[in-house]
Amino acid sequence: MKCTGCRICELYCALIREHALNPKKARLRVERREPAFDKAIACRQCADPPCAKVCPTDAIVRNPKTGIVVVYEKKCTGCGACVEACPFGEIWLHPDRKKALKCDLCRQCIPRCPTGALRVETSEGSTARNRSKLVESRRPVMLERTQVSGK
Repeated sequence: MKCTGCRICELYCALIREHALNPKKARLRVERREPAFDKAIACRQCADPPCAKVCPTDAIVRNPKTGIVVVYEKKCTGCGACVEACPFGEIWLHPDRKKALKCDLCRQCIPRCPTGALRVETSEGSTARNRSKLVESRRPVMLERTQVSGK
């Protein structure tokens, strides 16, 4: 299935996590890269996350129990260094609180996608240093909407 750019995933994420129907408060984003090409953006859970490396307060860490890279908002100063460091543009500042915001693999958006474009797949053969199998089993895979000829 392909992403249609409906942004239901953003709205649902913001509703569940922020109790607001404001896609700017979502932990994933749908970007239009060119006409008829939409892509959902979510944290890729880097093996050695640049966002965590540059955080001056250690607000971004890998949860030792789950292996998932998370943001501890109470420790975040909102400096934005993580936003600049992410090579994929998958972390941003909350529009009101000005704290780091990124997908934490809660998976709540996946069943809400009307086209089934969001799913979780296991990355077979991953050899990243002792990463939790949970992270690999929960890695989000976002499918892209592609140009349809004649439209």
